[in-house]
Amino acid sequence: MGLDANAISVREELPAAPPSVAAARRLVRRFTDELDVDVDAVELAVSEAVSNAVVHAYESGDGAVEVQAVAAPYELRVVIRDSGRGLAAGGAEGGAGFGLKIIRRLARHVELADTPRGVTLTMTFPLGGRWATG
Repeated sequence: MGLDANAISVREELPAAPPSVAAARRLVRRFTDELDVDVDAVELAVSEAVSNAVVHAYESGDGAVEVQAVAAPYELRVVIRDSGRGLAAGGAEGGAGFGLKIIRRLARHVELADTPRGVTLTMTFPLGGRWATG
């Protein structure tokens, strides 16, 4: 999917540490502040995704989580990426297992790319109001 010429974006690399969850929430809140999007849903989905990367991606705890958001005329695309061990390598043990379920409920579209070199989670949210109407 190519970027629209009118798209705006933000990207930040954060350490894979618990304070980065709040930092990612602040980043997307600032970025989406003037967009007509369900900011609470975006914030919660980003929080879940970054939390998953912080907890599961790196055995040693040393690593980074990339947060990228792109706003085009009709949608907001958010990508959370790590360079950790991947889900197939056992990176998802522990936890309640609700993170991806919550994200799938909040976003219009969710794509998960799991490789031995990390996980990329792409979420899209419609611009123009809430996705779930009931």
